[in-house]
Amino acid sequence: MPQASIPSNKHPRKVWWLIGLLVFSLFAILQMPAAWIVEKYAPESPYIQHVSGNLWQGSAIWQVPVSEVAMTGSLQWTWQPWQLLLGKIAAEFDINSGQTKLDGQVKVARHSWQIDDMNGKIAPETLSQAVKWQLPNTPMQVNAVSLQRHSAKGEDAAGFSAASGQLTWVGGEVGYPSAGKVFYITMPALRAQLSTEQKNNNATLHLNLLNNQDKRLGDLYLDGNNMLDVSLTQRLLENMAEYKGEAPQDTPVVSVRQPLLAGLGVTN
Repeated sequence: MPQASIPSNKHPRKVWWLIGLLVFSLFAILQMPAAWIVEKYAPESPYIQHVSGNLWQGSAIWQVPVSEVAMTGSLQWTWQPWQLLLGKIAAEFDINSGQTKLDGQVKVARHSWQIDDMNGKIAPETLSQAVKWQLPNTPMQVNAVSLQRHSAKGEDAAGFSAASGQLTWVGGEVGYPSAGKVFYITMPALRAQLSTEQKNNNATLHLNLLNNQDKRLGDLYLDGNNMLDVSLTQRLLENMAEYKGEAPQDTPVVSVRQPLLAGLGVTN
């Protein structure tokens, strides 16, 4: 009688060996020291110090020279390896600098990066290091902020492709220097609603400034070249004692264009 052939089990064994090798390689990568990776890809970086942990989970001390005294803080991260299936490197993060505390997710792809669901607060001492103004002792709240920015590719300029969430601030008296004199304005409680908008053929990040009655106070636009356009309305300037202008309250009366983070060497 003819005997039935016994199916070969060599192929399944090879598949399991391959799966095992891939899993082992992944865990080996996750255990790579974070300090070694920083040293390899960002040697002698002035912004990152005292790196500890591994690629999966670690921490670092950072500093940013926004003023005469550098702003410093700590960063903790936890990698999300499943995002590799989507072609992205992603991690959950916690940032602390004094009383400033922010957490969320960051994702980096080949031609873009994004921040998802960032929440927390920016302390007044952090704000005062970023701008040379006299600011009230009130923090800025960050509520479910998400941003996506793409780099320049071909004929397409760098810019922001998605944005949501809001920043809120209870306001207070602000003193800002100009022409050797300090001007004061009582900032009302305001909300900055984030979105994206096409402006001058650029994909810009738009911060729509509103008061508690949803009345327009101004607009901020940030383009892919880190240029910031500021537009302030008559309604906001009426809170300045020395301002004597007259116009409908929604009329933009101040317009300024300037680079953002020019001193940090930020590039596209």
